[in-house]
Amino acid sequence: MKAISTQKTPALRILSFCMCATVIGLVAGCSSVDSQQEQKTLADLYYSNDLSGAAELAGKMSDEFGDTDNDEALLWHLEAGNIYLDAGDYDKSMRALNRAEKLLYLFDGYGRPRFQRPGMELYTGSRSDRLLLHLLKGFNYLALGKLEDFLVEIRRLRSEQFSYILNYSDPEIQLYEKANSGKANVAPLAMKRIFEDATLANIYKAAEIDEAYIEYSQRRRPELPMFYNPLAFYLSVLGYTFDREYEEAKIDLEYLLLLDPANRLYRDNAFGLMMALGDRTSLTMEQQKALPPLPDDQVLCVIVGRGRPEGWQSRSTEFQLSGQVPTDWSFSYPEYSRFNDPGFVLKNIDGAQTRGEILADLSQITSEEYWQWMFPQMVDSAYKKTQAMTVAHTAALASLVAAQAISDQTVRNIAVASAAVMVAATERAYVTETEWRRWITLPRSYSFAYLPLPAAPEKRKFTLKLNLPDGTTKAEEISIAPDTNRAVVYVRILDDGKYILKCWESME
Repeated sequence: MKAISTQKTPALRILSFCMCATVIGLVAGCSSVDSQQEQKTLADLYYSNDLSGAAELAGKMSDEFGDTDNDEALLWHLEAGNIYLDAGDYDKSMRALNRAEKLLYLFDGYGRPRFQRPGMELYTGSRSDRLLLHLLKGFNYLALGKLEDFLVEIRRLRSEQFSYILNYSDPEIQLYEKANSGKANVAPLAMKRIFEDATLANIYKAAEIDEAYIEYSQRRRPELPMFYNPLAFYLSVLGYTFDREYEEAKIDLEYLLLLDPANRLYRDNAFGLMMALGDRTSLTMEQQKALPPLPDDQVLCVIVGRGRPEGWQSRSTEFQLSGQVPTDWSFSYPEYSRFNDPGFVLKNIDGAQTRGEILADLSQITSEEYWQWMFPQMVDSAYKKTQAMTVAHTAALASLVAAQAISDQTVRNIAVASAAVMVAATERAYVTETEWRRWITLPRSYSFAYLPLPAAPEKRKFTLKLNLPDGTTKAEEISIAPDTNRAVVYVRILDDGKYILKCWESME
């Protein structure tokens, strides 16, 4: 009996592939479009301070995804976790954040790419997503009166930061950045390699995003970029000083001073740690007297988050490299506009005051990661796909020539038709690396300040002056209970003159 072959002809293989790709594209596209529109609605609700409406929408989306590990599930669990926290529903916030954390464990176990980049079908989260998940869980524990659990989350946040540095950052890049520390107009190592390679440089030119790259490069001062989120390091300093583990806090502050040596908060804390560790030789008596105490005990800490993270811009372009088929390339790059965090002022009842110091601009961190890591990988990916399609096209042309040489007319007609389909299917490369997903309810920037809590109960009154986006200033009066040892105020500034203020106190 003659066996019946199940192998598809080239033409049928292409037809089958195209049908599958179309079906997959429609399914993924519908999910993405719906989720994207829902997120736009969510942003409108949230930034207008309609927290109940935003929480209802984010919670519904989080519940719909449930424990699935596909599409935008992680994104919606993160959104719900943040909004429920702001709305004061801490149990639901923790449930959503635990769902998100479970997904991250699953993704890591499955060997998924650890960090999101444009073009990935599954949202696996950015590095900032992972760090800030722990911060929000910590805030929930503060709200539930569990200071020690808050400190555990801060330690986990630090662990995530160091895991990235030790396991996922390129030592060669770190050496390159260190060698160029403080210099202006130094290209990241990966971009330098693109500019020095004629083929890759041509792909960069075809992208026509010089303006975005120049905007980034003008701000860039190589020190410890990309790998280091100062928010994570400073919160770790705070956690260690709470526990009086000053040696550990000093390690984190050393990184911070490399990032921003002029930052007053970092410098004051560094000198304070030197004194706490018994090293007073580097400080004059005047400097020692002028230093504020460390935020270790009897302290009010204020964290202010403002603005919204910027999204993605998309571009479609075409390029053709020498000897290669033309390529249609669609890709995304991060929006970025210069952002001035006006800070805030914290003042006690006796008139002593301090200004909030900015810890992190998340859009700037995203931009750093994009040009140091994402975009160079995207250029490399576009080049490899172009090469692969060129090889396939060359093979298809050879098949067409061979088909035309077949003597049997009937067989020749079928073979020529099949080969012609292959030639047409491989004459252009198509590369899609677009993105819209970003945790949209996060603040763009975080700033921080602290003042000691006086022993006298009647002295535990503070004024927090907030500079709002509409140009106004709002003064909030804060009173701290007599038996409180540590208090944390979190302010989330939204659009116009709207903001959310929470005060968590602990006797621990």
